[in-house]
Amino acid sequence: MTTVYDQGRAPEIQPRHRLRIAREEAGLEQAELAERIGISRQSVSNAESGKTSPRKLVFNAWALATGVPVSWLQTGTVESPRPDGPDGGSELPHLDSNQEPFD
Repeated sequence: MTTVYDQGRAPEIQPRHRLRIAREEAGLEQAELAERIGISRQSVSNAESGKTSPRKLVFNAWALATGVPVSWLQTGTVESPRPDGPDGGSELPHLDSNQEPFD
């Protein structure tokens, strides 16, 4: 049985929202995050407000500084580990600069 509470559309959580959520969950102010990743506080503010979209390098640094997967920051999903890793799947693929994962 469907109720009125099950109807409707959930709002999309955009990358700018995930950037802010990650920073706040890490307990960082915009200026603190900016200093840790080597960008200006204004760049952090612009990314969180959606005025600009961070480059891949900034997404990677943001993820490291806040402890969240970069795939979640960019897409809202978390990539699953490779099932053939030595410990049954917790090892992520090794990528050399500008190369495809090797098997």
